[in-house]
Amino acid sequence: MTQTADDALRLVLGNIEHNGGPGPEPGVLPRTWHDIHTEVFAPLQPDLLGMTEMTHAQFRDDASPEEMDAANRRFEATQSLLGMRGFRAPMGEGNNPTGCFVRESTFTIGPNAQRRLAGFATPPTYLVLGIPGTEADIHVGIFHGSFCSPPDRRRETFKLTRLIDKVKADQGPGHQPRTADQLANPPGDAQTKPAWAACWLLGDTNDLPEPDGELLPHPDWASPQITDRVHRTHRAERQNDRSWHSYTDTDEIMLNSGMHDAARWAAHHGQLTALAATAGHARPDQGGPVRIDRPYLDAYTVQAVKEVHVINMKGYSDHDLVVIDLWRRKLVEMLQRRTVEALPDWRERPYLPRVTTPDRRQSVASLARNTARPQAVS
Repeated sequence: MTQTADDALRLVLGNIEHNGGPGPEPGVLPRTWHDIHTEVFAPLQPDLLGMTEMTHAQFRDDASPEEMDAANRRFEATQSLLGMRGFRAPMGEGNNPTGCFVRESTFTIGPNAQRRLAGFATPPTYLVLGIPGTEADIHVGIFHGSFCSPPDRRRETFKLTRLIDKVKADQGPGHQPRTADQLANPPGDAQTKPAWAACWLLGDTNDLPEPDGELLPHPDWASPQITDRVHRTHRAERQNDRSWHSYTDTDEIMLNSGMHDAARWAAHHGQLTALAATAGHARPDQGGPVRIDRPYLDAYTVQAVKEVHVINMKGYSDHDLVVIDLWRRKLVEMLQRRTVEALPDWRERPYLPRVTTPDRRQSVASLARNTARPQAVS
């Protein structure tokens, strides 16, 4: 995953269980938190780190002074250790707020970079960032879908589409259709911002991706091994024929809105490991491994993705890390929209075929060499 500093840009989606857990005593950070930050985050050197469980680093309005101090201490410790600027969304109904840390040497961050999105049980962290070389905004949303309410997940995903609407893939300055000349000569040096923007939505979706193009099959929700019936109700809907169908609302809405899953993009270009499970490894009672932590990028900037990696976090968290590496220069080109076009919708692209492991006989047959030797010429 090594890239040189001038062409690399790294996004990391981290779902660290309860942000490392509570401290052993007031003023002391937990060992798990420390190890994750020093052994994983610091070496990765992310340019943007989205966190979907900022537990113990945010507080409610009625928190005690001690609770506020402890939360601020943990939040500031992450910023200090990683050398990044932090943002955190308000507390919602749950106890796991979202947050985002940004490297100021990579992104331009205006005085009103953080924006508010209302109507979420767990408010997303919404930022508007820039990058040197282009005037276009990057709308970033770090979100955590409801774990227990499929209708809320669907409703809140639709609310996230207001950020996708900022992309305006078919428009140019003044919200007019772009001409061929505007495509070739976008107003990168103009005083006014382009009418278009980028959109990155990274989150714990808490539901499954559409099965087409995936390597990991959906759980067999009728299996007797799935004993957590409440979890099954959260993740799948019972049909009239008594079968079960996985909820895939988040993926469907994102794809219908023109977004692209960066992991699918990487897999489509040969990196099949990008489609590895991100959660459920130790939960056969809940259906086993699933890919619920997913990064969605707009149809322009996803073309700058170089690699996507899933990092095993066993012993540290119940979710794995997703690392998205982009070519910086390609990203700037996509943000300038200089002679580039948006990708077609994902469903219009040929899907990655499912990979099946051949049995021994198939393997031997495919690898067997032709043992017939050419006859000697007399």
